[in-house]
Amino acid sequence: MDLFDVIRSCARRWYVLIPLLLVVGWFSYDVYSSVKPVYYSSAVIGLAPPSVRVEDTPPGVPLARNGLLDVGGAALIANMTAVGLQEPSVVARVVAAGGLPTYAAKMFPVPATMGQLPLVMVEVTDPDPAAVTRTLDLVIPQAEVTLRNLQQNANVPNDQMVAPFVVSPPGPPAAATPSRTRSTVAIFVAGAGLVIVLTVIADVLLTRLGKRERRRSSVPTEVVAEPPPVADPRDDREPAPVARDSRDVLEAR
Repeated sequence: MDLFDVIRSCARRWYVLIPLLLVVGWFSYDVYSSVKPVYYSSAVIGLAPPSVRVEDTPPGVPLARNGLLDVGGAALIANMTAVGLQEPSVVARVVAAGGLPTYAAKMFPVPATMGQLPLVMVEVTDPDPAAVTRTLDLVIPQAEVTLRNLQQNANVPNDQMVAPFVVSPPGPPAAATPSRTRSTVAIFVAGAGLVIVLTVIADVLLTRLGKRERRRSSVPTEVVAEPPPVADPRDDREPAPVARDSRDVLEAR
């Protein structure tokens, strides 16, 4: 069976195809309209370098420098801050204050041809817009605590520490329906394919049934003659007289 056979089967059994397609369309629309929107918002945190930088000291006096800046620069500290914001202890503090544990902290995305910027991006997605805003408001202060603990563990002097600042504050959460159109199209295509298969199967079965009925109706039926009546020996009545010709009656006279 090729494509033209499938098209002919669907055309012959349109009364099967169309109702099933309507059912599939209704189901796809119901799925499309039942998807609840989620709300997204983000904030960007930057790193401010220390206001004082010591380049040289007298002999015997330790040089007060930020070793993290000397090793990897501000981008390294931003990356470590993004990782630190997702530590279980930090997440626990955010949740205890009424935030969501599903926030994400990462480096600010830039093109591959561009160098990494010392920026940390915090994203939150949730069906409750108020929870999204509240979580961002709780995570931003944790960035300062995380950054300070990170530099203290590296023995960075207080006057050489990098400080965070808000580059882009949280905006109003925007509603979005992720993958709603794609999932609806996938459901409709799969349902339409199943409907076509069912229509072709119905056409094959109905065609075979029709051929069988026509073959059965074309077979000639045999005419069975009725046997002559048999006289009952118990019947005492005389047989009915046989009518004779009028000439025989005149000769008898």
